[in-house]
Amino acid sequence: MGPSPNRQWWEKPVRVLQFNIEDRYGVYVPRIHGRDLVRLAERLHANVLVIFARDAWGRIFYRGGTVGPVHAKMKGDIVREALEEARRRGIHVILMVGHTANKYLYKLHGDWAQINRHGEVIMLEHVPTSEQGYEPEWPILCLNSPFIEHVKREVIEALGLGASGILLDSFRYQPDPDKSCYCRWCQDRFRREHGYEMPRDPNWSDSRWRTLWEWRYKVVTEKLREIKRVIQETAPGTPLLYNSHPGGWGGRNNRVVEEARDAIDIVMVETSEADREPPGFIAEMSKLSRAVSGGKPVWTTRNYFHMYRTTVATSPLAIRQGLREAIAGGASPWLLIFSSAYIQDPSALDAAEQVFREHEVLEEYLDGAEPIRYAAVVYSTKTLDHYGRSEPQHYLDEVRGFYYALQHSHVPVEYLSARDIELKTLQRYRVIVLANTVCLPDFAASEIAEYVKKGGGLVATYLAGSWDGDCIERYEFATAETLGANLRGLLRLDWSYLVVDQLNHPVTRGLQRRLIPWGDMDYSFRQSRTSPELGWHTIVDPAEGAETPARIGLTEYPWGDEYTLGRSPPPLGAETKAPAIVVNRHGAGRSVYFTGQLGRHYWRLGLTDYMRLVYNAVTHAGGPLPLEVDAPSTVQAEPWRQGDRVILHLINHTYNQRIMSRGLGDARQPVASFGTHEAVHPATTVVSVHNVKLRLHPEQLGLQASSYIVYLPLRDKQLQAETKNGALETTLPRLDEYEVIVIEPRA
Repeated sequence: MGPSPNRQWWEKPVRVLQFNIEDRYGVYVPRIHGRDLVRLAERLHANVLVIFARDAWGRIFYRGGTVGPVHAKMKGDIVREALEEARRRGIHVILMVGHTANKYLYKLHGDWAQINRHGEVIMLEHVPTSEQGYEPEWPILCLNSPFIEHVKREVIEALGLGASGILLDSFRYQPDPDKSCYCRWCQDRFRREHGYEMPRDPNWSDSRWRTLWEWRYKVVTEKLREIKRVIQETAPGTPLLYNSHPGGWGGRNNRVVEEARDAIDIVMVETSEADREPPGFIAEMSKLSRAVSGGKPVWTTRNYFHMYRTTVATSPLAIRQGLREAIAGGASPWLLIFSSAYIQDPSALDAAEQVFREHEVLEEYLDGAEPIRYAAVVYSTKTLDHYGRSEPQHYLDEVRGFYYALQHSHVPVEYLSARDIELKTLQRYRVIVLANTVCLPDFAASEIAEYVKKGGGLVATYLAGSWDGDCIERYEFATAETLGANLRGLLRLDWSYLVVDQLNHPVTRGLQRRLIPWGDMDYSFRQSRTSPELGWHTIVDPAEGAETPARIGLTEYPWGDEYTLGRSPPPLGAETKAPAIVVNRHGAGRSVYFTGQLGRHYWRLGLTDYMRLVYNAVTHAGGPLPLEVDAPSTVQAEPWRQGDRVILHLINHTYNQRIMSRGLGDARQPVASFGTHEAVHPATTVVSVHNVKLRLHPEQLGLQASSYIVYLPLRDKQLQAETKNGALETTLPRLDEYEVIVIEPRA
């Protein structure tokens, strides 16, 4: 199915350059001109330019405005010059407005600031924990205060200037206890709407605390809809972009995007964490944002700089591969650069130009393409909030562990928002993964059951489905019949083992050992020796006919003696009869259930036994892969299709050896460390991979052509291919940084 011909410009693939000016004293502002920024975008082959209408100090970058003082160091009119030049050159200009930090307004209206439960002004900047007497430089203003009306005025002024779109940075109105607002505006509104005071201390057993938590999201989504209405009334058809920052701020903004889908036209995916996350993170966040937004256009960033070193460029390779990850993940690529690096170090801009040129060539293969859907890992914002609470990272590790184990195994994998669980959506995938998806509404559970009964696959772990849609304990799995397992209780263990009875079972085949440790040390090592709940298991009764290829093993004692007493796993003490894995048939489909948190183990440790269990479980439940890629796990493979055309993106993450350093954490009698544990290096060199073999099964994708052509659009080169036993086989002789392989029916 091709793309609709009646789409807006922003619904097609684009290339974005964002130019930020965050410069307290305006050191470089006199040297910045709007026309030059547009010319830079054109030189890089970007067709969208994003610039600030105002900065975090409240100063505007255009003249004649009423929403703040003009930046005193600006020569000319940056915004108007950019808009005028962009119109001549066919480039769209997005204006960022409503930055929730505004020092100027704070000085005029101090009561508009967000105030936390300790009476502190909530700040955007990072301040050392023990620093005293600090005056906020970037105070975050509250959406319940008159500040929101000021933001609407900013929107109207930006539209009046002729902006092609409006970008709102993350509103940063958080539900987290020490980052949530208790200003007088919030207290008055909450009391008026609910009849009682805002609780200050977390108590998840108290409905008042849960109500307050949900109310925080209501505030943000309500204000987003108000701003969308202002745009529609002022300049109909102009898109609203929202910075979701999916991997930051505890992942809370993903819930905002999920709840405000109707108001957001484009999701800006800021991936500022990429340098300290796994290779593939930018593609992962692009997929996650497509999922929580319900399929809205996603534009994903790669910073020009490394970590927080904003004044100089990172390695050209890091820029190229990051932008390519965005493309492979189904997003439009977006380069973010600050004014200081633009002036001081433009040395790596050619890297972005190279990828933007590639994107121009690939537009034909990106426009209207859909991912080849095989496995969907469910992402539940309700579970993240109500089960994860103040430590959502443990839930996220389970989810992301499955995602990366599948990516490293070259299994096509997408995210699926728990909000979208319904039969017709599930049936687009071969297998669904409930990676400790604790909160599961009755409707979703019944749709999953029907999906499996009709031939779909299900993999679930730990407490998946044991709480209802309101995140209240069921004390039973909502999908118990489907899983072939009934919940009897919890086994709370610091360490445990998977004891594999059947090494030739489809779920355990290929494992290197019969005893697999379950658990890991806690790296903070303050309150506990082990990571929370990582050694725990559910106790289940398997249904008649269900298979149990592995059981739970108990340890001889709570922690090990060897090497560094207290951190290592203890030896096996006893083998129980309690299942650790339950494999079941339900109607025409299959399910695999793990009593522990398999994904967290792979995320933390990366050991091949955990990856093998993920791969085996998913492919046993989902059936044969439609496309097999024979390459090292460092090669990221992202398959897409356009009708009868298959497009495979290959990104080579086989990088130079980086310095990796991880501390063991505290102990009662600490000793000095042999070096810091803060090393984060960018990739600088790719090690080429040779003879990447592909095997496509056309019938699994409904393809019926008698012969196919295989070619590399970025090289204008064909590959040899042959059909064996109904499968199309081809080999890419050499993969350097990036390649796109197209397979389509021969004309």
